[in-house]
Amino acid sequence: MDILKNKYAKSIALLLVTALFSVLAAVVDRQPIGVNDTVVGFATLNGAFKDIAPYNHFMDIISDVMMILSFLVVAFFAFTGAVILIRTKNIKKVGKVILGLGVLYIVVAVIYILFDKIPINYRPIIPPGKTKLQTSFPSTHTLIICSVMGSAYLAWEKVLRDKNIVKVLKIVCIVVIVVGVISRAFAGVHWLTDIIAGILFSMTLISLYSACSLNESAR
Repeated sequence: MDILKNKYAKSIALLLVTALFSVLAAVVDRQPIGVNDTVVGFATLNGAFKDIAPYNHFMDIISDVMMILSFLVVAFFAFTGAVILIRTKNIKKVGKVILGLGVLYIVVAVIYILFDKIPINYRPIIPPGKTKLQTSFPSTHTLIICSVMGSAYLAWEKVLRDKNIVKVLKIVCIVVIVVGVISRAFAGVHWLTDIIAGILFSMTLISLYSACSLNESAR
């Protein structure tokens, strides 16, 4: 029991912090500083950041590219799992490492759908090509990029045998996360707290993935 407590202690702590931050974002310092006077939590902080990070089309594109790279990683692990399943005809042979990634991706999708129905914040702008306000909390790009690349960073060495390739892929994961978060923050399409929430949610999911799925080899 003590082992289990220690195993999940970090995940539980991160979950509590993430939940608390989400509640605070919904109730603290809410002011009508958004488009069409939409109300935003942590308004003083978010308003100040908006002033230094207006809409930037280039940064918006860069963040889109980072998310596309994340989807390619998802496709790789999905393909790898499918090949193992077809070859062995036994889902257990796919292993916790890849199956855990599948669960993580599903949870990310659920979080996106859930917060799309619970508009804690709306975007600070109406993006080009759009005609109506969109929900903004947490940042979907940040959530996907950090969750996918962060979990992949942990999973590569369990799935691939070549240590040199693993090292390169880990570096790629770090670069994509850093570039993805910075570009999304300075694209001007989210409030700062949306970015922070995306990071917190992804940290929680990665911690849970590590605790549940990384105690065995994928092969």
